[in-house]
Amino acid sequence: MNRRLSLCRLALLTGVLALPGCGGGGGSGGGSGGKPVSYPSAGAFGWILKASGATGALSYGLSLVHTSKANTEYAIEIANSNVSDASLLSGGTVNTSGLQVTGLQPHSLVYIVGGDVRLLPMQANGTAPASRVQRAGSTSACRFKLAADDNAAPLNSRFIVSSAGADGTCNTSDDGRAEVRLTSDGGVVYAPIGSDAPLGVVRDPSTLAPRGWIYPRSVVLWNSGTGSAFPIRANSAPAVTRVITDTYRSSLVEDSTQLSVLDFSGGTSSTETSLGATLTSGGGWQLLGFDANAYYVYRNANQTPPSTWTVLRITRTAPVASVLASGTGLVTVASMGSNVLFLTLFDETDNLLARVDKVSGSAAYASYGLSVFPSVQTSANGVHLLQRVADYGTPGAAYTIDFIDEASSTSLLNRPGGFPIVVAEASTVSFDTSESRSRFIYASDYSSASGFNGATLETYDSATGINRVLGALPELADFGSDTGYASANGGPTSLGLAFLARSTAGNVQASGSRVYSFNLGVADSLTATTVTVP
Repeated sequence: MNRRLSLCRLALLTGVLALPGCGGGGGSGGGSGGKPVSYPSAGAFGWILKASGATGALSYGLSLVHTSKANTEYAIEIANSNVSDASLLSGGTVNTSGLQVTGLQPHSLVYIVGGDVRLLPMQANGTAPASRVQRAGSTSACRFKLAADDNAAPLNSRFIVSSAGADGTCNTSDDGRAEVRLTSDGGVVYAPIGSDAPLGVVRDPSTLAPRGWIYPRSVVLWNSGTGSAFPIRANSAPAVTRVITDTYRSSLVEDSTQLSVLDFSGGTSSTETSLGATLTSGGGWQLLGFDANAYYVYRNANQTPPSTWTVLRITRTAPVASVLASGTGLVTVASMGSNVLFLTLFDETDNLLARVDKVSGSAAYASYGLSVFPSVQTSANGVHLLQRVADYGTPGAAYTIDFIDEASSTSLLNRPGGFPIVVAEASTVSFDTSESRSRFIYASDYSSASGFNGATLETYDSATGINRVLGALPELADFGSDTGYASANGGPTSLGLAFLARSTAGNVQASGSRVYSFNLGVADSLTATTVTVP
């Protein structure tokens, strides 16, 4: 699931100045004072992007913090660098029979700065982390589009990135694609791709490792020598235009006429099941998620109200598509829980939160009126974050968080002024479901007037039901009346990083910004960095 997309949409609707998770964060001061610098020799770093500049066109730097030196920030890219995207690559133990990877640890951060794709090892070895950065030497990379993470052998991972075209500008109509490959010694190889770009990832059904790219008419396997490609569509049939999602052995795809499921369990061939043009034609299906039994997708009939919506349930074994639920309104946020789906619905008279049973399709609706915007951010454990924004889109918008039990919708914890920041990366990931995360990072005492200025950073673990107050962010006396901008990262270990800066007249200020570290499992562990070293 792309939670970042859903929350960015929420930010636009609510008028939030800058939403953490839609970008990154800024810089802190200090130095080594001329003393010799010693570097951690083992264990993982955490990372944070550091924002500065106009909120509509932020620039990002990159810094690390190590759990053994919670007060020290390691500057990798300066605060006003053009870091356009970053992807954390983690390694762990793959359990092929249990369809899981456990014990995940950060291995490398692959990021893009000024068009160059770079790799930064995340396990300390006693040397300056900035000195270990590997560069592809590219100049046109923009953002990550596909990630084929190999958790058993992280340096076998590959990525597809968008690339600037002839106009030299990202996110325009002439953007291209490039493949990023990692080498056994931690190097980075950047290779532009022709007109047919990959759409999805194929995994080995036995080892669960990624092994090839899905193209519009074929699959191209990696490192397979002769016969490394096999067709998925004949030239006489419509080409695949989009891969909606991949599982470890199948993919849900779309063409100009309908949805289909491609099954790759045969290893070097595929079996396609068409899901019917009558039910699935028209395009525009969006992923809600998948579990061991089914894919769930939704579509709005129109992009503005009045509209109707439809949710399809597509079985993964012997694939069949059926309408699970439908109704009036416009789906603006959608997420998948353990046994239910959550839909935020907007029409011209009301905001509704629909709770749809994943098997029966029965739906329960909660009405919030036009002045309150509800949304749900789900976890893997049947406990989810419900945010309500009253008077959204106005200077007086008010924010509230409840953690709810999906079986009863009972509130397990209420936080007035609550604002979600990020869901931490999971330490155990299932290949058989699209959501494995369980630890929420959020702020309490957030307000429209001051943002995160004077707020408190907290975390909630949906697997254990434990809430921890991590610590207070800078008080109003530190940043005055300026709005506080914040971002955070956490997981797959217990280490997390946060960033706070003041925003003045629509500009995030690098001067005076702060980087923090914290332990997701320890209350009052929020620690400000006071020393910055390379």
